[in-house]
Amino acid sequence: MNLLLAGRTQLFNQDEWFDRLGVPFRDTGNAMVGADVIFLSQKIDIDALRSYRIAIGRRTRENVMQLPASKIKLKVDPARLERVMAEGALVEEARGVLDYWGGLTNSELLLMPPTRHNFIHLNEALRIKQKVADR
Repeated sequence: MNLLLAGRTQLFNQDEWFDRLGVPFRDTGNAMVGADVIFLSQKIDIDALRSYRIAIGRRTRENVMQLPASKIKLKVDPARLERVMAEGALVEEARGVLDYWGGLTNSELLLMPPTRHNFIHLNEALRIKQKVADR
């Protein structure tokens, strides 16, 4: 959101979040395979992750409050999309995600994480829950 919506530096790259989270990856994880997800899940500091999520929520609210109404229905700025790649927030294997994000308006981009994105992963979460319960 910081890069795409507001053109701001990612929060992940500020306040030592990378070190605090204890993660080995700097990208969004869109191209991760199962082994990467397992490794990340084992390494991440859960307390730091909770704090990071709160910080992200605060920053997102700031970004929304500063977004002029005249820009809410505009598409994401293409220069900001390329900045995502330049800063390593997305790996080359996941470049197709930029096409998706680039087709969204700022309002659709804001709606994606709390709505669409969660719906995509509900079935995955259910399958994981069932596997854990079956053990």
